[in-house]
Amino acid sequence: MLVRVDVPQPNGSTRLYAAWTGGGEPLADHIDQIALGHGVDTWSWVEILRRTARTSHRGRIEVRAHPLHQVLADAEAGFRGSEQLRAGFARLLAVDAARAGQPPLPAPGIPAWAGVGPRLWHQHWQGRPVVERHWLAD
Repeated sequence: MLVRVDVPQPNGSTRLYAAWTGGGEPLADHIDQIALGHGVDTWSWVEILRRTARTSHRGRIEVRAHPLHQVLADAEAGFRGSEQLRAGFARLLAVDAARAGQPPLPAPGIPAWAGVGPRLWHQHWQGRPVVERHWLAD
């Protein structure tokens, strides 16, 4: 199981915490290898995690538990999310890049699978257990 806790911050950002239940880390890393091998992108990652989430709230804090065997089944199938929503996500990322003075991502404008395992998590976030994200910064 991947457990993610999102804690809203006063400045509008969100701190993300991730943890894996017993045996979840190697399975999650294996899922990442499969998803990357099948060319599953970040939009599909968003939709897969949305589909598998068991969500609860503690005030403003959101806790999502993702059964990794369900995520694995989608990764093995090469699941692709909605093409219409994918195009909208690519436009959103391009607008955010422009606001930040950055060039847009190369076509198709969406990064590769973001990962559910600790290996990719730590690679993306330089080994930090906590990530603070600022979406659509001014």
